[in-house]
Amino acid sequence: MKLVLPKEFLYRVKKEDNINELCIRFNTCKANIIRNNNDIDLYQGEWIKIIVNEFTTHFVKPMETLTKIANYYNISVEKLKLDNELKENRLYIGQLLKIYKT
Repeated sequence: MKLVLPKEFLYRVKKEDNINELCIRFNTCKANIIRNNNDIDLYQGEWIKIIVNEFTTHFVKPMETLTKIANYYNISVEKLKLDNELKENRLYIGQLLKIYKT
């Protein structure tokens, strides 16, 4: 079952939370969390505003190419490169790519 999050919501920080994990879990970035909460330091029990981005994240696996990834998500290689500010066709295992919803 896939978790569907609203575009914007409040989240109560847990003891084990850190900003990097929250970015991955809620499909957002540090800049959004900082901008919407005026603080980078998270403390347990604090309520923060999370704004979910309109993209999916993809971790590059061995033997994947831009073409293979673009075909999987039904987008063009050019869009994939543009959305991720890629200047070359080289990918790295474990590289994180953003796949924006259209």
